[in-house]
Amino acid sequence: MNADCPDITTLGAPLSPGKPRLTQVCSIRAEIGPATEFETSRGTGRALFPITGGTAVSTTWRATILPGGADFARRLADGTYEIEARYFLGLEDGTVVMVHNVGRMVPQADGSFHGRTRAELEVPPGPHAGLGEMVLFGTAYAAADDVENVFIELWHAEI
Repeated sequence: MNADCPDITTLGAPLSPGKPRLTQVCSIRAEIGPATEFETSRGTGRALFPITGGTAVSTTWRATILPGGADFARRLADGTYEIEARYFLGLEDGTVVMVHNVGRMVPQADGSFHGRTRAELEVPPGPHAGLGEMVLFGTAYAAADDVENVFIELWHAEI
């Protein structure tokens, strides 16, 4: 896809909503424990990365990642991981938020991984309920020399 790609009006739509406008929602540092990995009979690998803690920050709130979450991943032949992470954030005001983040982590020449994801936040009624209504995309970074942390930014695609 590029700037020269025809928009949906070329297919008969009366208008195109255009390129999404993204605003950053938060930054996350997820602490991970040692992975459990195995090769499958289908030629891929499976991995479980326990999420043991971490921190999330926004312009309006701060949170701690509660222990007990995990990233369930499939390792493809090229070294890419298809990821599906689920974990809870405990916001400073006592609100608990469920994070479900799905995407891909792609190996880089320097040994790090760069990722793109889509995320969903499940939020109770109250002051943070709007987080649950957002369409979220994420970026992720895992440094080659840091096996204990993954860094994530969540971005709201405004409608």
